[in-house]
Amino acid sequence: MRRLPQFAAFWTDDAMADQALQLDEMMKPYKGPRHTVVASHLRDGRCDIVGSGPNETEAPWDDLIFEIGSITKVFTAILLCVLVEEGKIDPRAPLSEMSGTLKDVPHWITPERLVSHTSGLPNIYAPIWKALFQQQPEGPYANFTRADLLTWVRNWRGKDPGTNLRHGYSNLGYGLLGEAMAMMVGKTFAELLAAKVIHPFGLHDTTGKLSDAQRTRFMQPIYPSGKAATPWTFDALAGAGTLRSSARDLARFSGAVFRAFNAPETSLDRAIRRSTHPLFGLGSRGSMEPTAQCHGWLSVKRVNSEPTLVLANGGTAGSTCALYLCPERSQAVSILSNNGVAANLWASAKLSWSNPLQQAQDLLAGSFR
Repeated sequence: MRRLPQFAAFWTDDAMADQALQLDEMMKPYKGPRHTVVASHLRDGRCDIVGSGPNETEAPWDDLIFEIGSITKVFTAILLCVLVEEGKIDPRAPLSEMSGTLKDVPHWITPERLVSHTSGLPNIYAPIWKALFQQQPEGPYANFTRADLLTWVRNWRGKDPGTNLRHGYSNLGYGLLGEAMAMMVGKTFAELLAAKVIHPFGLHDTTGKLSDAQRTRFMQPIYPSGKAATPWTFDALAGAGTLRSSARDLARFSGAVFRAFNAPETSLDRAIRRSTHPLFGLGSRGSMEPTAQCHGWLSVKRVNSEPTLVLANGGTAGSTCALYLCPERSQAVSILSNNGVAANLWASAKLSWSNPLQQAQDLLAGSFR
């Protein structure tokens, strides 16, 4: 059995204390009087945990569960990569070939274009202004069913971008990808993801639907103002952001990514490696550096002397999170919070000004210099 990361909530020497201070600095934009923030730093098979804010449960910091929003997309993309490795999906074939129910999906939309945000689909199924004025308590994806998705696709009047691909972030696209894989296999997206990705990773608290026991450890989403936010739910667009998770599970997941890089043994290992391969360059004139879109991840290499990072972040109305990995050095940092930073313009701006990517690079680079 592969060794899982060891967990600790303390720092044992001066170097580690310096890293704790760096981690605390990364946590600051997520903090608030009523907000809980948990950060982790995984290296050399050890995961150090720092928590801040109220914790009225009896659970340790690493077992608290948060909404992880669009980090879900990494898991959806790895599921695609698993099915590709198993020979069940051609990532460059039309999505419509995966199921007769998808016959109305335009021929140029492929799994690879969906996973790389180059399909031409909009971010969501309605204009942003309309979504803002017609907000639903459980989020904009709660009542959008498979029937709604298929109807939307049938009525969409998108144009084939041909070879002139553009990067356009699309929650709708990832939802469609998740549903397409589910239709092809004949299971729900949740069942398929659990069977092919979550359970093989050994993750216990990464799910879209919490058990009664897990609910006691779930951090109530909260707006930056301190007001409680209703947790988001998902139907047909689950692949875009349905998951909740814990610092412990994200550390296990990060460890699996590192093992896949160092000693790939299974189709899941190969799928993980595939997921980190750049698909679409976001640099000057399409360059893969400094930033590229991978399968769910972004890859960043800003300085030639430093290794590449892969990262993902997520936000709902009342939760914001981030995950940074350096597979080459087996280092990872995660931040989980029940603060809706990403959904608030002022809070989001302050997070951006803190330059979290640079902070993550400094922490990970400092730990192996």
